[in-house]
Amino acid sequence: MLAGSELWLLRLMADRGRALLDADTLLILVEEKGELRVGAHSGEGSVRLRIMPVQGSALGELYLTGRPLSLERPRGREAAWLHELGLEARAALAEPLSMEGHGGGLVIALRRGGGFRGPDRQALAAFAESVAQRLAAERSVEIKRLRFGMEARERERARWAREIHDETVQGLGALRLKLANAREAGDADAISGAVDAVLEGLGLEIEGLRHLIPELRPAALDDLGLRAAVEALARRAQAIDALDVSTEIDLTGVDGDGDGRLDPELESTLYRVVQEALTNVSRHAQASSAVVRVHVRDGAVRASVSDDGRGLPGGRVPDPAARSPEEQLKGGFGMSGMRERAELVGGELVVEPAPGGGTLVRLTVPLAGRAAAVAG
Repeated sequence: MLAGSELWLLRLMADRGRALLDADTLLILVEEKGELRVGAHSGEGSVRLRIMPVQGSALGELYLTGRPLSLERPRGREAAWLHELGLEARAALAEPLSMEGHGGGLVIALRRGGGFRGPDRQALAAFAESVAQRLAAERSVEIKRLRFGMEARERERARWAREIHDETVQGLGALRLKLANAREAGDADAISGAVDAVLEGLGLEIEGLRHLIPELRPAALDDLGLRAAVEALARRAQAIDALDVSTEIDLTGVDGDGDGRLDPELESTLYRVVQEALTNVSRHAQASSAVVRVHVRDGAVRASVSDDGRGLPGGRVPDPAARSPEEQLKGGFGMSGMRERAELVGGELVVEPAPGGGTLVRLTVPLAGRAAAVAG
């Protein structure tokens, strides 16, 4: 599947290419796993099929030749690929895309009145080369971003493994050793004292695991919904980080009920963004208080976390587009992870100075087109 950033790029390029060639229709097709997919369509007509097999289709046959094509008044067999697309044209140009290890494709330009000339064919060839270079660059960046994302997640898993090993496993091992020593001593008082100490130690270990589990997957989110899960996050930040956290949550706009449920993907995204923002406040902001707000208004859900801390370094808003994946990950996976989650649900993440000082993290996600609210 083409990534969202790739689709956006292809649509932009298709509009530019159609204007450049003064074509009625321009298509950009990309080959993926033995199929040709219409990545972008600009102009007149409606494409009948957006995905076709390379083998066994006229369009695939055209693609496999790897050569440019120019047709005047296409008819019969030479127009078969046009019929597959459900399009008509008086003149057609096709130019192959080659992305050096990143796949291939076609750029097709159509005119319903008048033909294409030599300069048009040269312009399409130059345009196709530009599309191939831009798409290959985008794919390289996407692959690099995914690789660093995977490495960051592996580091996060390693952190949990160390925490479980260093805290829980070693703690349980010490308790086991205490019981074993008491048993070997064979003294009833020693055994009784060891049992009391172990029971107290087990209580502490259980409490530690209770704090760890919500970071992996909060049961409250699945069972009780976003409101309960976010309020539990606030209580945890107060208990563990001594951060005074207040919450303002209003989901009335979902289904007329203040405890309305959003679709599971969106609830999970909102929860994780709030969780990561509070973690950043506790670790880096030098703040004493924070406010979490989650509201449904005007067809969108908005979640924000503001604090009274030291604010953004230098008072500047971070620009993720100006940073490489390596730079984004130097400070942890948090910020890039939040932006990635926002993009996956079609939302927008903004980080800016908070009114009166501190930092504001705000996520806005349109609800149009999302799944209906689900029962709690």
